[in-house]
Amino acid sequence: MAVKQVSIGFFRPVKVIGVGGFTVLSLVIFIACYHYSTPTRHRLFSDKEIFVRVRLSVGQDSVKLKGAQGLLIITNGLRYEVTQEKVVVLDQEGDRIAVKLIDGKSYRGAPTLWQSTNDTVVFSSTGLIDVEGRRYRGEIRAFIIPDTGMVVVNRLTVEQYLYGVIPAEIGPIKPETFEAVKAQAVAARSFTLTRLKMRRGLGYELYDSYLRDQEYQGADREVGLGNKAVDETKGEVLMFNDEVAVALYHGNCGGVTADGSEPYLRSVYDTPGNRAGVQPFCASSKNYFWRQSVPQDSVELVLMQLKGWKTKPQVRGFRLEKDRLKKRVTRVRFQTDRGEIAVGGSQFRLALGLKSTYFQMKLSARRFTFEGRGWGHGVGLCQDGAIAMALKGYRYHQILSHYYPALRIKKVY
Repeated sequence: MAVKQVSIGFFRPVKVIGVGGFTVLSLVIFIACYHYSTPTRHRLFSDKEIFVRVRLSVGQDSVKLKGAQGLLIITNGLRYEVTQEKVVVLDQEGDRIAVKLIDGKSYRGAPTLWQSTNDTVVFSSTGLIDVEGRRYRGEIRAFIIPDTGMVVVNRLTVEQYLYGVIPAEIGPIKPETFEAVKAQAVAARSFTLTRLKMRRGLGYELYDSYLRDQEYQGADREVGLGNKAVDETKGEVLMFNDEVAVALYHGNCGGVTADGSEPYLRSVYDTPGNRAGVQPFCASSKNYFWRQSVPQDSVELVLMQLKGWKTKPQVRGFRLEKDRLKKRVTRVRFQTDRGEIAVGGSQFRLALGLKSTYFQMKLSARRFTFEGRGWGHGVGLCQDGAIAMALKGYRYHQILSHYYPALRIKKVY
């Protein structure tokens, strides 16, 4: 195969014989004993690193990148080196990515060095890569998706990805809450691995936001104890019937977790021994109880938007439907001048900005008053409860067994 060289502007060409794609490791059906013991390696999982591709929320048609140790760029079958003082700018121009190089200030008028159409532009470095002011491990990729536009993706190992997830998800990390952080690492790793078969053909498996997947804020959010928790639990996941479980988690359950869509995500009391009538672990958190009051007009505006109407309905009354434990609102039925309007509990909560669906609701003097408990969807691990358990001396596998009694820990790589 012929060797190609190109010398453009500030680039130093590097010889290359083709640019191969990266091997994608697919998930396999796990075969493991269904009990917890000292984690053992899953015999069908290889020792190779598992990579994830995370779509970054840069939200722009133009993106700046810089490498503290310089950048190696691969595109159109060629490789180029960029020195550390230079900034690379990617502009979307129709169905192409225009690559430009500047000195770090304004790039207006900067010449286009080349345009990439079908090929992905890949950036790698021996150090961290800065993307719009936030630094990342691994490599950065950019490509065009028809009808979507330019997409910027961070490709890195699962463990490196978790470094940037754990502090963003569980919040401040202290030595005395370290066991809760380890529990969070196992849950987040399990959730991550279950997402790797999703969004096939898009060039990424994950979003960097908790609104779709998990909150991921790159290397700048990493903390030493968070990385240590990931390292000490490397390869450990939660299993159900020989498959990695979708280990959901949330901020505060309000004393009892919610049922999930999976058979192993079942409601439990957040108390010692999961017994009712005992002080919940998460009760000492400020998220345990909340109160919110909004004008009736605001609720009517939400109903109008949810129904796609041009005018607001007039609410005359309502009725709450709750789950089997009579705690969380599954549906709100409003009596209005246009008849009954039924809204799902989660849909109503998100539209109105309530902390959870665990609430009571009153209407008086054209104001709705909500008194509720917890923060988040309530399924799986309660982060505030896990932190409280760690402070009481529970180990991470005990914390996980408390919130996921049907699941077991396995070390799969």
